[in-house]
Amino acid sequence: MDDDETFELKIRVSRDVYEKLKALAEKKGFTDVSTLLEEMVKQQLLVPESTREAELEKLRQKLERRIQDELNKSLSVIDSLRRQLTELYERVDHIESVVKELSEKKAEVKQPPPIQRGKTYKTGIERLRDDKILFESSLPPRIQRDAFFSYLEREGAVVLKLSRERIAVDKSFWEEFKDKLFKTITTNKEDEIKQVLGEKGYALWRALYDDNLIIYDPKSRSWKPLFKNPE
Repeated sequence: MDDDETFELKIRVSRDVYEKLKALAEKKGFTDVSTLLEEMVKQQLLVPESTREAELEKLRQKLERRIQDELNKSLSVIDSLRRQLTELYERVDHIESVVKELSEKKAEVKQPPPIQRGKTYKTGIERLRDDKILFESSLPPRIQRDAFFSYLEREGAVVLKLSRERIAVDKSFWEEFKDKLFKTITTNKEDEIKQVLGEKGYALWRALYDDNLIIYDPKSRSWKPLFKNPE
């Protein structure tokens, strides 16, 4: 067969494909589309098989790298979403623990007492009835001592005049104190005296004892007053 013998091939393509082939032919410097196609066929047939396989391998590797890159991007997005979701769960757990702690503290907080409107203040003699005894040394500086103790005495309180200060005693408490000290107690041991008289009675006994206004008689095992007994 003559190598110079030629054959005519016909193919049908859409207008869009034809326009693209025409533009490609003009870009590469071919006179028409047929010349472009002829050259393309020659190149494909004249290229050795090994070269085509090498090009295909390069194309395959290029596609693999592209696919791997896209896959890595997708995995990166998934990892980021996973971390964000984990952080969100941790924050929710923290908020729940804080809310629980605040709820427990709120339950422990006692309600404040109701505001007292029109609060009434107790008089000096009323406070003495509650406190039982009042030492002059405990009064604030603004109070006029002589007038105050005269007022308490007029209201029925017992006022004891010691060498260093005066002591006002509620009348009922004073009678109870004398009965316990002079009739009940048979010892001079302070812990036993305190047990019988109580905290306030012991404070009054201590003041009288330090001022030498009472004395213990070991023979009769009783306490004796060394002052004029206030009524």
